[in-house]
Amino acid sequence: MGTINASGSDASSESGTVAYSIGQVFYSYVGLSIYNVAQGVQHDNTINTLIVEENLEPTAEIIIFPNPTTDYVTVNMNGLELEQGIKSYQMYDLQGRMVKQNTISQTETPINMTDLSASVYILQVVVNSELLKTFKIVKN
Repeated sequence: MGTINASGSDASSESGTVAYSIGQVFYSYVGLSIYNVAQGVQHDNTINTLIVEENLEPTAEIIIFPNPTTDYVTVNMNGLELEQGIKSYQMYDLQGRMVKQNTISQTETPINMTDLSASVYILQVVVNSELLKTFKIVKN
């Protein structure tokens, strides 16, 4: 058993031809088991469900710039969990010696590095005695 097009035509141009059809008046059904085939029917059985997960964890963003630097870096801290709590930083050289430490009291905190030699340093940002993020800073 075949299908009969309810509407259709052929379109042609210098580039080529195409045949199209719109609609369908009947179809054939094959199968008696759980694996059935409906020939000639095109219909969408997709069920879309939008699941929105609640973000219960406050977010924070910490950015260090400029990196590499020649004289200072700025610690930029934004986020709900950063609004409260004791914020600080520790800077270490590659031998693990602490070379700078201080509290962070503003959204943007500059760190003066003019007294440090050209090298790579590790900067750790701490909130409420918990390490929040670690950065590698290159001083030229």
